Amino acid sequence: MSKYYKIAIALAVSTFAIGTTEFVPVGMLTDIANDMHVSTGMIGLLVTGYAIAQAVGAPIATSFVGRVARRRLFTWLMFAFAVLNVASAVAPSYSLLLVTRALTAVVHGVFFATASVYLTNMVPLDKKGEAASWLFGGLTVATVFGVPFGTYLGDVVGWRATFAVVGIMGLIDWLGVLIQVPKSAAPSVTDNQLLGIITVIRQPRISLTLLMATLGFGATFVLYTYIRPYLQQVTGISTTSVVWVLVLYGVFVTIGNVIGGRLANRQSLNVLMGVFLAQAVVQGIQLAILPKAGWYLPGVALLGLVAFMGNASLQSRIITTTELAPAHTDVASALNVSALNFGIAGGSFVGNMVMSHVGLQTLPIAGAVIGLLAIGVAQLLKRY
Repeated sequence: MSKYYKIAIALAVSTFAIGTTEFVPVGMLTDIANDMHVSTGMIGLLVTGYAIAQAVGAPIATSFVGRVARRRLFTWLMFAFAVLNVASAVAPSYSLLLVTRALTAVVHGVFFATASVYLTNMVPLDKKGEAASWLFGGLTVATVFGVPFGTYLGDVVGWRATFAVVGIMGLIDWLGVLIQVPKSAAPSVTDNQLLGIITVIRQPRISLTLLMATLGFGATFVLYTYIRPYLQQVTGISTTSVVWVLVLYGVFVTIGNVIGGRLANRQSLNVLMGVFLAQAVVQGIQLAILPKAGWYLPGVALLGLVAFMGNASLQSRIITTTELAPAHTDVASALNVSALNFGIAGGSFVGNMVMSHVGLQTLPIAGAVIGLLAIGVAQLLKRY
């Protein structure tokens, strides 16, 4: 196995742990609320607050680490990740838990932003999309498999044990990065400063790509956030069956991530437009096929296939587009992480509004509309 693949695996396994800790509180909201003596709504801030802290804090923090050698940076970040998750496990109060989660989110964002730049810079242009898909693959597998396992562990031995296990995973990942990433891994640049955020955003090609990322990711999370109740109400399947249907969804998400990585190598806006169109069409037809007996399985498989297929293309496009601001590649990558998190928050918010005022069954239509908006931004990008 080549050195590149060893590094890619070490970084992907790290993003698996990172992705697990981001969403695992979703399945433990009630337990944490009861233990902390606060409302379930306040515990929900452990997820939404995480996304906001990552979206705001990651670009700012990333702007200060340009001079740090990559191996040193990655090991520092994974060690901090492990310590912060253990701190979450033993947090005596809700306020302290919120703080440790926010700090973990910033570590998450900086690691993903800098690791994706480092990994994609190891390969030629026609392989950058595939390189980005390694890291998104870690996040994807975490969302689909790591989070359910963490939730199960929380049910059996308590929510604190889940955070402790994720902390142990972080230490294992720290060791993997220490072993696999060479000492010769140089800093990204020497002049990555806070003002680089403004420099990057002022470039229309970059800012429009960030908007496209927010809309593309948001289109998926309109439905994904509420996929459990949606499947139960629309298809009428049991709670037990939902678990296995979501496993099917996860398998096809993984397949879609692999396909998306190969497509991303083409560095084409047309590829992204095709992915967004596929998302819109697949979500748009769900109302017609999910309620029909026997059709919900292929319907869910299609949803999973296209859900995150565009992620690698979005990340690699941001990295290659930073030729317009070459001294700020890490910051641009961090801003893409922010854009994706704003997509999560925005998609979830739209889904909640649609569910509350129109009805659960119309969630796929709302997601399809947002996907079409992403296509519109992609079309606008062709002018630059």
